[in-house]
Amino acid sequence: MELMKIILFFALLFWSAASLGQKTILVQDKLNKQPIPAVYLLCNGQQVAVSNLHGEIELPSDISCQTVVLSHISYKNIEIFIDGVTDRQTIFLTPSESQLDEVLVTATPFHRIRSAIPGSISVLEGDLLQTGQQTDIRPHLEQIPGIQMQAGALNTARLTIRGIGSRTPYASNRIKAYYEDIPLTSGDGATIVEDLEINEMGKVEVIKGPSSALYGPGLGGTIVIRSAPIPLGWNVTALTETGSFNLLRGGISLSHRDSASYLSSAFYRTTMDGYRQNSRYERSNFIVRGGVSLNRSQASQHKLTFFLNHVDLMAQIPSSIDRETYLSNPRSAAANWLAIRGYQSYNKWQAGVSLQSQLTPLISNRIAIYGIYNDAYEPRPFNTLDELTKTIGVRQQLLYSGNSISLSLGGELFTENYQWKIFETIGEERGEQEFHSRERRNYYNLFAHAEKEFETGTIVTAGVNLHQLFYRTNVLFPQNEPVETHRYSPVISPRVAVNQRLWTGNYLFASVGHGFSAPSPEEALLPDGSINRDLQPEEGINYEGGIRSSLLSNRLNLDITAYRINIQNLLMTRRDAEDVFYGENAGKTTHYGIESSAFVHITNPLLFPEHSLRVTHTLMRNKFGRFEQDDLDFRNKKLPGLPGSSLNISMTNTLLKNLSLNTSFQHISRQYLNDANTISYSGHELIDLSLNYRYTNGWIKDLRVSTGVQNLLDRHHASMVLVNAPSFGTTPPRYFYPGLPRRFFVNLRVNI
Repeated sequence: MELMKIILFFALLFWSAASLGQKTILVQDKLNKQPIPAVYLLCNGQQVAVSNLHGEIELPSDISCQTVVLSHISYKNIEIFIDGVTDRQTIFLTPSESQLDEVLVTATPFHRIRSAIPGSISVLEGDLLQTGQQTDIRPHLEQIPGIQMQAGALNTARLTIRGIGSRTPYASNRIKAYYEDIPLTSGDGATIVEDLEINEMGKVEVIKGPSSALYGPGLGGTIVIRSAPIPLGWNVTALTETGSFNLLRGGISLSHRDSASYLSSAFYRTTMDGYRQNSRYERSNFIVRGGVSLNRSQASQHKLTFFLNHVDLMAQIPSSIDRETYLSNPRSAAANWLAIRGYQSYNKWQAGVSLQSQLTPLISNRIAIYGIYNDAYEPRPFNTLDELTKTIGVRQQLLYSGNSISLSLGGELFTENYQWKIFETIGEERGEQEFHSRERRNYYNLFAHAEKEFETGTIVTAGVNLHQLFYRTNVLFPQNEPVETHRYSPVISPRVAVNQRLWTGNYLFASVGHGFSAPSPEEALLPDGSINRDLQPEEGINYEGGIRSSLLSNRLNLDITAYRINIQNLLMTRRDAEDVFYGENAGKTTHYGIESSAFVHITNPLLFPEHSLRVTHTLMRNKFGRFEQDDLDFRNKKLPGLPGSSLNISMTNTLLKNLSLNTSFQHISRQYLNDANTISYSGHELIDLSLNYRYTNGWIKDLRVSTGVQNLLDRHHASMVLVNAPSFGTTPPRYFYPGLPRRFFVNLRVNI
């Protein structure tokens, strides 16, 4: 008996010692804070523990890994450091992208799941962005209903949201965009997203319709791009891609992350000869980003982050061609651009530093300082343009998050110095200087936002933005002229929205908001060099309502939105000669339509390999309410350059454990090419296929291989049209940018 007591004593002593070294972690859903059962704890790819019904996982005391992975079929994997975990620590898992109603939105002042956002917003997750081809962001963005991105080349794009922005001939305007806290929209309203590196993107959020109460001027909407998350520990990622027309793309990134800081650097290089004459494309991207937690006490926590992006681009310009050439010889470049080997080049730096501070449990503050430097050069048939842009700004936001009410106050100051020189173009050489001018553009935004959540599941938001724009111009050559200044009247943009939860996973929402876009200095500059002081900002009011539903145990997700936008003081670009552009207010337009999207798991992903279907559709009518020009009345005519409907279908089929097939179909309907609606483009249908393989095991943290074909049926189509293309002399108008024919690609990405 005494022997049994001794054995029992030492057994209890051994068990107690082992227990002292053992830790338990709690795993919960990041959005609803509920425990998650059946979460696997993986060490070198092998299961070593699993969570119980209370979300508890006991970490084995003899575990050999320094880092482990928490894995669940409905959530994104997360890596944790064993030494950095405390006993009973709660770890939150983020639902996977397939749960559309559970995607967390960060573009609004207070982060919520997408279904509970009062207003129309769409999200593209990183898994979608990094599937298939990685060279062109356009096919990804066009999966969002309401968005159309026409592209004449990899460096020439026109992005529109709900039909707004279609009047700008060669660029994206009336749309505002941010990469983290750095604006991608210049002081003249032009937005460029096509030169960003897709592999570095973790999420794209799109607020559709006027959103000036949140981000200032941006009549069509706002695009917010978030960086891809950096995994724990040391990571090296390498990728390569090759394809038709001598496409070559390569990149490498190195990163490290621990519990208090992270640092990442990456370099990418993309080159392509192009399908058409004079369409060589070369781009290099260098990205550095990092962050560190500065937690001095439990009561006050700070996080400092920084971001640096460098783009070095040289892209030849084939330009648009007339209808006969488009049909008979689409590989041709416009003769005048081919003769001088016209191109666009720039060296652009974008940098930002932000400090996020949790001042109290309820109050936080975020301040960001950013700067942009862009040195651009463009030889054109009619002249050569040499530009230099320097931008600096600061954005600050103070937030209070209570139990049922949240408040946000903030502001943004923006200043931009822009100078440009114009030279003669003589053959392929630059001639004498003809013009030199400089501008300073300044604006401020002051904004306030409030949200109230009721016990009935109702969320009400209200916001307002005050914006004012100033600029001055100074012509330096051919003779130094007096400085001209202009100040627009302050613009107040309110927004009110509501979201009502009907039952779990089903929500109704509605919003009314005001938006505007101020004329750029170039639009306000008349051909004689004077400023058109009568030019007014383009303004609009957006009305929208919709429903988001999650049905069939979250296997079917629906999102349907109806909207109407009334625009007044429509800004349009008038072109009196090949090198003479200026803006004018031309009347009113009405934009209304229905946007719908559906995502369905054809099979239950918890039981069977994934077979899913994603469908997005846009039905819109954009017409002139009042528009008169040169004694012509275009009242009730449809806005040119915009299709009446677009349909995108994407199907994913799992063929083997790690192998899937993605099939995409796109339909673009007829669109008119001029304001009189006498000339049109019939539209097109495109089919893309990609075969994707993904493997994870041991030291290979993530291996992805994709190969595919785009434009499978080799459809002849226009990837961009030029609205109201002018005709000079005996030359016919050049309306068309031919799209690429059938082409192939293969890419490889490995993370170790």
